[in-house]
Amino acid sequence: MKIESLPSNYSAPEQMLIGSNSLKNVQTLIDFNGFSPILVGDGDTPHIWINVPMNQQGTEWYPLVKDNFSTNPAVIVLKRSNGVKVTTPDGEVIDCEKRNDGTIVVHKLNLRPFGINVTANSESLNIMNTSFSSSGFSNMRAVVGLGGA
Repeated sequence: MKIESLPSNYSAPEQMLIGSNSLKNVQTLIDFNGFSPILVGDGDTPHIWINVPMNQQGTEWYPLVKDNFSTNPAVIVLKRSNGVKVTTPDGEVIDCEKRNDGTIVVHKLNLRPFGINVTANSESLNIMNTSFSSSGFSNMRAVVGLGGA
């Protein structure tokens, strides 16, 4: 989805932990030529949007998950009292929860099944050939921007 026109019901979390990295007031994880493949939004439980590229250039995107609802029968959104997990036949895409202190914790992230080289586990966030561990990001539009005009 275009970063300039994020969903009206999306609210960026004040605090998020992903791969031992702390994000504070960060709008989106990745800016890929003005598009974001994944949004992790705030709420009583995390709200997930996943968009996958329809072409190699990343100029057209398909909404696979919209606010915790799958648009594809092969993609399953599992909700629990404080968290959300999205799975495909290729495995888990994201597993996250909201803690009592309001922090959203992303335990696992894997966008590789969609041709996007982004993964995270409890130790690091890996975007393409760059690994982030124990880093802090605050007051940013995106942690990583890819592509350019």
